[in-house]
Amino acid sequence: MSLFKKSFLFLFFITFYVFAASAKDSAGITIQVGAIGSEQTSYSYSTLSGGTISMPYTKTTFNPDFYFGIGIPVCDIGEICFFGFDFGYNCSLKYSYSSFSTLQSKSSAFSHKISFMPEFTFVKSNFRFFVGTGFAFGFEPYQYEGSSLGVKTINESNTFKIFWTFETGVKYKFGKHLFAVADITFFAAAFEAYNDDDFKSRTSGGSTMEFLPKIGLEVQF
Repeated sequence: MSLFKKSFLFLFFITFYVFAASAKDSAGITIQVGAIGSEQTSYSYSTLSGGTISMPYTKTTFNPDFYFGIGIPVCDIGEICFFGFDFGYNCSLKYSYSSFSTLQSKSSAFSHKISFMPEFTFVKSNFRFFVGTGFAFGFEPYQYEGSSLGVKTINESNTFKIFWTFETGVKYKFGKHLFAVADITFFAAAFEAYNDDDFKSRTSGGSTMEFLPKIGLEVQF
């Protein structure tokens, strides 16, 4: 390991513990599981009297999600509140398969999000209520494979996103260093870039909002 990396890690851990010592709680690591959901409006098309009619329908999906986070308290604000930062990573798998007559298709997407959120935490006995807002970077590789009348189609693409995030939840302390955690996070895409073999880049800001309820444990040092 180079001298620069050693110095960086040393400064990181020193900063980590200095911040943790100045607030009501200590720094901690959180592991949670949940299901990330979204509601999308799609359109089906039919032909009637030579004209095309589009009919919208709404589809709600939930996919399993895993979350790993690091919470760093910074300073006290009054008697029952402190301010801190939450750094998180979550990933979810989206998979679908369909078969109709001579057409079969399957698709998969492995979504990754890295988030940074300033948070306010309110303390009441063993309970903690927290609320925060920030941003997240998302990366989602997508793969599609279809087969029709013996002709096979494969397509791969990548989507990059920047999200505005909002989170709120509660913690309950039931051990010297252990908390139970339940919360919900909302992701609203502010920027999106898409590329595959045919399209190198495409941007927009109108993606569907995602919401992630999750539960788990936090260990504080």
